[in-house]
Amino acid sequence: MTYQEAKKSVYKKWLFGVALLAITSVSTVVSALKMFYFGLDGGDQFSHILAQPIKQLVYFIYQNTHLIEYFWQYSPLPTPKLLLTSHNIYFLVGYLFIFVALSFIASAKSLSARLVAIDKQIEDEMIRASVTGSRARQRDEIQGSIPIQQQGLFAQFHKLYIAPIVVGIVVALIAKLTGLI
Repeated sequence: MTYQEAKKSVYKKWLFGVALLAITSVSTVVSALKMFYFGLDGGDQFSHILAQPIKQLVYFIYQNTHLIEYFWQYSPLPTPKLLLTSHNIYFLVGYLFIFVALSFIASAKSLSARLVAIDKQIEDEMIRASVTGSRARQRDEIQGSIPIQQQGLFAQFHKLYIAPIVVGIVVALIAKLTGLI
């Protein structure tokens, strides 16, 4: 991969990662809010009293987020008590895509940092050439001669399998404490 291709790759990974992260994060948060709204009230008076402030908060959020009406309508409604439902599977897939998006962003940041280091080396070489009086190569010529290894998207694989598990455990504990499970 050449320097220019690497630069384009950084922009593409960054844009795709940020767009995917925004969409999946909003969908996941809306799904969680819907789960709290429809799943907290256990039917008895005590759980109804405890659930009311949370339901009012979720309703307030719903009323003030008309820009994401699509997500309120189509985001899955997970049911923690029934694990193998289609809504739970859609929710988990969306949740995992958050970490795939973070992997795209991390890959873009890593490649961007390498390009910054290469830019500094090019500047240093051009300064040395001008100081010594030797023929200075043009910036484009130097950039074209530098091979840049493509780092795989899943080089941060540990983030893709450890982070969802840790966050899932924390969410499961919170759900257990609030009585959703």
